Amino acid sequence: MKRLLPAVTAVALIGLAAPAHAVSGDGFAPYTDMSNSTESLLDTAIGQHGVKAFTAAFVIGQGCDEIWGDTLPVGNDPNTDAAISKAKSEGASVIISSGGAAGEPLAWTCTDQGAIENGYQKIIDSYGVTSLDFDVEGAAVADTAAAARQMAAMKDLKAKNPGLTFSVTLAVLPSGLTQDGVNVVKAAHDAGVKIDNVNIMAMDYYDGTQDMGQAAIQAAQHTLSQMQGVDGSYGYGNVGITPMIGTNDDNSTFTLDDAKTVKSWADSNGIGRLAFWSINRDQSCSAFAPQASPTCSGVNQSPLAFADEFK
Repeated sequence: MKRLLPAVTAVALIGLAAPAHAVSGDGFAPYTDMSNSTESLLDTAIGQHGVKAFTAAFVIGQGCDEIWGDTLPVGNDPNTDAAISKAKSEGASVIISSGGAAGEPLAWTCTDQGAIENGYQKIIDSYGVTSLDFDVEGAAVADTAAAARQMAAMKDLKAKNPGLTFSVTLAVLPSGLTQDGVNVVKAAHDAGVKIDNVNIMAMDYYDGTQDMGQAAIQAAQHTLSQMQGVDGSYGYGNVGITPMIGTNDDNSTFTLDDAKTVKSWADSNGIGRLAFWSINRDQSCSAFAPQASPTCSGVNQSPLAFADEFK
């Protein structure tokens, strides 16, 4: 989840009324890097901190096949499969995420529509999940043909799997999605399917000093406005917010106070999902850490303090 975003023009806020109810328990689903060396924090988050859902990252396309980021196949990765199975046995629900900063979902690496749908169905069947996430970053977001394949697959899979939901995770600025991001929402509309959750990566704006809590809120407001410009039936329940906790790649910092601010606003506006990148980073660094370390937040905190705040 690292990106450098171009500037976009701010849009007017329209039709942003939303019910005043809190994010649901399963609506908090922080990301966990399943190929990282600190997956044990996930078990602690579930067993000792009451985290009830998480987003397992990342499955990536390899031609018309799918692998986890550690290069092992979907459904045949001993470490990842065991971690997901254990989490489920402890009562946690799982969202499987495809793509990320270093890979792409299957619809972006394969042009065979049947193979794409079979690949996504294999994720559903292998892990018994009812929610899929597609993290589309970098140049991939501008691939309109891939987005069309993705949304056609989602329409078919929703018909075949009652109750299946899916999210699309997209880069954002405080002023909203890029035009390429809006085009992904339009691709769903053109395919006749509604995205259950447009999850914004509220991080790495590369625009100087930011109040990261307020920037995330502004990004969510503008994103909903853009979504409603495509389909007026979208509401805050179809929006997700995913900051990068602690030190970001652009040297901005998302603090525990920012987490409190975003959580309060999300609860008041009925945001559909809260997440963060990542459970693996939800601890202080033991020593000087490089910029945006994958294994610690870079801020002073107790272990899993961000999970506690968002939960």
